[in-house]
Amino acid sequence: MQRVKHLFFVFAAVVFLVSILISPEARVGRAQEATFAASPSIGGTPVSEQMDWVLDQLNGGAAALTEQGLAAHFTPEFLAAFPVPLLDLLQQTAAQYSPVVATGYPFPPTPTGAVVLVDLATGEHAAIYLTVEASPPHRITRLDLSEAPSPSTATGHRVAIGERSLYLDCRGTGGPTVVLEGGITSDWASVQPEVAAFARVCSYDRPDSPGSHSDPTAPRTAKQVVDDLDALLSAAGESGPYVLVGHSMGGLYVQLFAYEHPDEVAGLILVDPTPEEFSERLGELAASLGTPRPTVSAAPGPDEISFEQMRDARENGALRPIPLVVLTHGRPADPSERPPGWPISEEERIWFELHDAIAAIAPGGRHIVAKDSGHNIHQEQPGLVVAAIHDVVNAVRDPSAWSTPVSATPAM
Repeated sequence: MQRVKHLFFVFAAVVFLVSILISPEARVGRAQEATFAASPSIGGTPVSEQMDWVLDQLNGGAAALTEQGLAAHFTPEFLAAFPVPLLDLLQQTAAQYSPVVATGYPFPPTPTGAVVLVDLATGEHAAIYLTVEASPPHRITRLDLSEAPSPSTATGHRVAIGERSLYLDCRGTGGPTVVLEGGITSDWASVQPEVAAFARVCSYDRPDSPGSHSDPTAPRTAKQVVDDLDALLSAAGESGPYVLVGHSMGGLYVQLFAYEHPDEVAGLILVDPTPEEFSERLGELAASLGTPRPTVSAAPGPDEISFEQMRDARENGALRPIPLVVLTHGRPADPSERPPGWPISEEERIWFELHDAIAAIAPGGRHIVAKDSGHNIHQEQPGLVVAAIHDVVNAVRDPSAWSTPVSATPAM
């Protein structure tokens, strides 16, 4: 499977001084799913008009585009939160990948969102993910050029939640049902089949993720993610209580779910979760080194809102006593992904300290270091994640199985 640069335009907060990457590695060129329509035309809707405009820009129009013209097509919030000059990136992308040829849709567009499969001049297959405002002037709220949705699995299907549909893949039998929540993406390929051997396990595609089979949306806040997941599980008839597993920001999302729906959650496994205080702590560290903080947008982005939602949940009540495991990466960050002279050991200490605090929110919470992994523990040491899930599932089935907490050792 070819791995190429993942070019994406994404309305998202960038964690201060941590790998400000606008083009992380991702899979573009995966086998494309059978399309909903052979023709790329959906004509006459606001989302189709904006998609036509984007395709025009990627096929030469961006060379003459101005900042004023750009502002007419994107919301101010999108432009304010974008980490680099969008006009420059759009022009560079067009120069590198034109012609960009639309070939169809993996599933029907909605009034405010569409995913269009495209072929690039490089011979790669990709997709454009676009969402627009529901009301005039219908400006763009999300624009990604990234991996196309892969073929659906035999157990996967789209489930309607109101006017949108989300993609759900459930396998295995036996309660409690395990639910997997991803970070930027939802790749649990090394974990889900193993868990299905001893429990019912569901993964799903968040609507704001690259490569998603779900109807696209603008980036979601934690509360929106929780509401979507609750509606999805209910509509699909997947009953709780659940064991929730979350990676990265997904770890924050499943914690908020547990606070908001305490009777529906029987256990938590947090895989290198993003703590709500991490960005603030990094900002303090940078300030102590004399590094100026970036200008904060007047309107907080989805991540900042999510962090505040998590803080509010913790302040308004304690987590119900449930089995809890926190897995922390043990391999430090790559110095090439940080500014020269950046104190990586201090960054790692802060990350570990915050994870230790999260593990302590439930009696008997366990904190385990994945010594051989970076941030993607579920991909680098999937067996460790599967073992943690197995322990929590067993503890839900037999509470006496939850033995003495495991003490973590900082990997500095």
